[in-house]
Amino acid sequence: MRVLVLENSPLAPVGHFGDWLAARHGAALATLAGPDLTPGPLPEADLLVTLGSPRAAYDGDGWIATQRDLLARWIGEGRPAIGICFGAQMIASAIGGSVAPTGTFHEGWMETAEASAPLWRGPWLRWHGDHVALPPEAEVLARSEGTIQAFRHRRALGVQFHPEANAGCVAEWIGFTPPERLAAKGIVPEEIVALTRERDGSLKGQREALFAEMLRLVGL
Repeated sequence: MRVLVLENSPLAPVGHFGDWLAARHGAALATLAGPDLTPGPLPEADLLVTLGSPRAAYDGDGWIATQRDLLARWIGEGRPAIGICFGAQMIASAIGGSVAPTGTFHEGWMETAEASAPLWRGPWLRWHGDHVALPPEAEVLARSEGTIQAFRHRRALGVQFHPEANAGCVAEWIGFTPPERLAAKGIVPEEIVALTRERDGSLKGQREALFAEMLRLVGL
């Protein structure tokens, strides 16, 4: 399996998902920095994965528009794509939906309130402040606190939470998150990093079952 990974920020690598794709499916991962994406023909790959970013899908950066166009053409041709957090928001905007700030932020380990299957319930790690609106033909798979947390459209899947993230990622994200915002939620940086490190191991089975379901939903 050839996987094209759009790493939209060095703070949000493919992490656990990439490790699992390589170990379980022998995937060959080619990583491209999202901001380096240029217009052109669709790349040769069996799966496209687009990842998180501190940027927003509604920002005016040229590379964001380029990626939106790539995703629209990719999904339009029925090719499999998976987006995580910012990547999910990019898929939503590419299929005719929209993205907007929630006015609040989702940070920390949380369970999903409404889930189409137990795997989506979690707990999963969230770290975002935007929500998506989808076209009518898209299928919502999980929803919580007024935000769609997972959805599918044709062979494209969007996941707002972070099953790929490890403790190193969380430590990086804490570095650009206002400490007063975390404190207001009772999040102690050292404690959430330690919890994530523990769950890097203890949730391995749950995480890998979700990855398998994600691939199934995009037809792989």
